[in-house]
Amino acid sequence: MSSPPDTEPARWAPTGRTVGAVCAVGILVVGQLYVVLPVLNRLAQDWDTSRSAVTWTTTAFGLAYGAGFLVTGPLSDRFGRRPVIVGGLLATVGGSLIVALAPGLATGLAARVVQGLTASFFAPAAFAYLSERIAPERRIFALTCLTSSFLAAGVVAQVLAQLVGNAWGWHAIFVTGALAFVISAGVLRFVLEPGPERAIAPDTPAPGPAGTLRAVFAPFGGLLRRPRLVLLYLSCLAVLGSFVGIYTGIQLTPPDGVGSSNGALLALRASAIPAMVAVPILASRLGVIAPATRVIGALGIAGIAAAITAVPLGGVWVAAWLLVFVAAIAVAAPAAVQAIAAQAGAARGAATALYTFALFLGASAGPQVANLVAHRGYSSVALAIAVLSLTGAALAAASTGVRSAVPV
Repeated sequence: MSSPPDTEPARWAPTGRTVGAVCAVGILVVGQLYVVLPVLNRLAQDWDTSRSAVTWTTTAFGLAYGAGFLVTGPLSDRFGRRPVIVGGLLATVGGSLIVALAPGLATGLAARVVQGLTASFFAPAAFAYLSERIAPERRIFALTCLTSSFLAAGVVAQVLAQLVGNAWGWHAIFVTGALAFVISAGVLRFVLEPGPERAIAPDTPAPGPAGTLRAVFAPFGGLLRRPRLVLLYLSCLAVLGSFVGIYTGIQLTPPDGVGSSNGALLALRASAIPAMVAVPILASRLGVIAPATRVIGALGIAGIAAAITAVPLGGVWVAAWLLVFVAAIAVAAPAAVQAIAAQAGAARGAATALYTFALFLGASAGPQVANLVAHRGYSSVALAIAVLSLTGAALAAASTGVRSAVPV
């Protein structure tokens, strides 16, 4: 009797619909970080406070979003990726409606914290799902698309929020967002494959029943005892920290040669979209480079590009080098999660949770970095972001020379 044919390839999730659906939802989820930016003035008026005070609604969401990953990552290891993703999206419906009903700054900040926590269920489980369910030869493409969708959210969410806010007011931004989360939960409930990830990735333990809190969080201790991983996590602070920081600087103090109107600033932001499209297309070619090497090179290029935008040679000059900067960040983000996952062993969900925590902790700090130096003009912001990116590259480089001998 002949042996049965190898059917392993048929067990991978379909790349097209899976990546398309997950990335579309990724734009929605991460876009909640940015949706308040086009309506800061309206929020300040309705809540009777200053515009600078209202900017903390972005930081409040980002901090809660990043902190939530420390819980939601291990939960996806134990309960499965699909239940955590779908449940989190449904919970975010309530979080978004609470923001829409907030009557003032204090309650608005609290509501954004709630929204950030509920939204945090998505990213760690989505990263782990794509790492486990997508065929190896398409995995770099899938992860690059997901991280690119997170970056694209910075532009797409602001455009949509501006359109909705102008038409129906800022409350409608969060009401329509809640409706979009309901639809997203239904779509991913259908698209994502059920069952334990062990069936797809034999080296990954299947989710099991809930245990004690100590059992849920134990993987973090093992991960953080590995110096190489710690350095990689620290380098991740520079990824979205640099990205959000430079765009915050553009909003606070536009570069020379760029107008301060909403249209001019929106055009400058949109000019980087081609980079977000191109990088996933080139993902397979980039895959021949080791992940850690990609992180080092990409953050180094981002730092150089940010510094070059400080030279006052007009809007086209800034737009061109901003395109390079965004492309480099789009390369660094998936490379970092690949470098981390390769060393995480069975604690992949916890490892991606720490990765996304570091990513969005940086995103929360980025606006404050820009705020510190914005009074000196855009050039100072650009140079500060350049230092941040280059520091991230140096930390990633240091990780390659550290022996990590403590097992997870």
